[in-house]
Amino acid sequence: MAISGHWAFAFGVRGNIVSFIVFLSPLPTFYKIYKKKSTEGYQSIPYVIALFSSMLWIYYAFLKTNTTLLITINSFGVFIETIYVGFYLFYAPKKARIQTVKMLLLTVVGGFGAIILIAQFLFKGVARGQVVGWVCLVFSLCVFAAAKEEKLPKLQTVQA
Repeated sequence: MAISGHWAFAFGVRGNIVSFIVFLSPLPTFYKIYKKKSTEGYQSIPYVIALFSSMLWIYYAFLKTNTTLLITINSFGVFIETIYVGFYLFYAPKKARIQTVKMLLLTVVGGFGAIILIAQFLFKGVARGQVVGWVCLVFSLCVFAAAKEEKLPKLQTVQA
């Protein structure tokens, strides 16, 4: 059993390294935003959803045991995604800024609060961890879908 624990830790460390790189992958985008002093039509969705997802994973980790790696990488995720969202808000036009704040309130405040309340009051013991774990998996997939959406080329109308 000790060997499987070592393997789990080794894969956990590798997973954290990959996740760290994934969290840093938007840096070139934000460098472009900084240079042009504009969000240039980029969307904030990937960063808000990633922030929300990291918060959910930290909540899940507190429901489980031996989750130090999960807490550390997602704490970094909350930190870096908060910086990205703040940076986005600083350079976004007013309409995009308002939309981002609404999305933050809806997901990070409303959604996260609702998930905690529902999990705490409707589920007990192991079932609570399982339900929150499934919610975390769904939103992890949403992070990748949102990231893919952010990288799609903008449609341009052609005028004849």
